[in-house]
Amino acid sequence: MAAELEIQVPDLTKDIALIVPMLILVEGIVGVVAWFAFGSKGGRGARIAAWLGLVTLTLWCGSAAAFVILYLLLFTLGKGAVIVGAVLVTLFMLAMPFGWAVVIRHHGREAADDPQSQAGQPQASGTQPR
Repeated sequence: MAAELEIQVPDLTKDIALIVPMLILVEGIVGVVAWFAFGSKGGRGARIAAWLGLVTLTLWCGSAAAFVILYLLLFTLGKGAVIVGAVLVTLFMLAMPFGWAVVIRHHGREAADDPQSQAGQPQASGTQPR
């Protein structure tokens, strides 16, 4: 029974390693399509789509960069440095979606306060801007 489990774990790890990047890719495609669909209208849908696209892009690029950096750490400084690096990468990847949410929320508030971003909307006096 234990021998069967030892054989199945590496196979499961390979399957997960193939499936997760594809799921992230599909998430990114959905984010881009949603951003183009809602981006011209603005509002909450556009912010959610932008957040999804930014998170996906950061996951893809961050994972590739982390892979290279962790291997460089392994070959130059050893296993201890890789463990510390993997913990830091994990913490960054866990905090990153929340960071993008703060950036998008802050950017959305600035755009709402900017009178030039509301050029198509009537002013308080009822006249259109030039």
